Amino acid sequence: MRLTERTDALCTKTFRDKNKNLWKYIPVKQAGDKKITPQDIAGDAGYRAKKAPVGILTREDGEQEKKLDVLPFRAKLGYSQREAGYIPCEDEAGELRYVRVIRRSIIKILLPILILLVLMVGGLWRYLSQQGMPDLDESAIAYQMPDGMKNEDPSQIMMPGFGTITMDAGSTTVHAALANPEGNPCYFKYQISLSDTGEQIYESGWIEPGMAVTEWTISEELPEGEYPIYILVQTGSLENYEEGMNRGAVNATLVVR
Repeated sequence: MRLTERTDALCTKTFRDKNKNLWKYIPVKQAGDKKITPQDIAGDAGYRAKKAPVGILTREDGEQEKKLDVLPFRAKLGYSQREAGYIPCEDEAGELRYVRVIRRSIIKILLPILILLVLMVGGLWRYLSQQGMPDLDESAIAYQMPDGMKNEDPSQIMMPGFGTITMDAGSTTVHAALANPEGNPCYFKYQISLSDTGEQIYESGWIEPGMAVTEWTISEELPEGEYPIYILVQTGSLENYEEGMNRGAVNATLVVR
């Protein structure tokens, strides 16, 4: 099939072939009024094909004849391909035909890279945002100290006091506030042990200032009686919880009744 290039005022774009010849074509957006159908398309140009050309497009350029291989029409384009436009031409019978110009879609080529970059940046941001963040105790709730007490001096750490903590026999659940007073410059973590044996029976997660764990579970069921306990309060800076500050220790009594 031999095709001859035709001029058209709508040919405002140029396509450079492998021989560096320029071919004018009608951009897709400007070709709408022509209602070009697949039946009007003689073949394609602009992509590499293993199949042999189905024709040749020619143009007289002075004393030389420019030629462009016309490749088989592709009903379904590849992922990174797009329709750029149409080169008007005529066949041996003088009928108007078009050679479709196929070009690479830069957006589709870059899209997977952009998605990967977004995921990488998001993962990095999440990783960095979690640096210096402790494993907060999920059972902690907003809590106000008795009489509305709070720490007014950020250079100091306010420690709550403990005397007697009671719990029901036959249960491992304790209802008592393990609080971090509002205004403290640090996180709290409670570790509670039996003074007689040194056995740790409870450890909280990190607790933010103004929060408290008001219901917690010890590691074993204790018979009725009174048990001296040792309450250790670990501290971690709000800016970096791994940076310990002054910690506190309190002796108290756990009454099981």
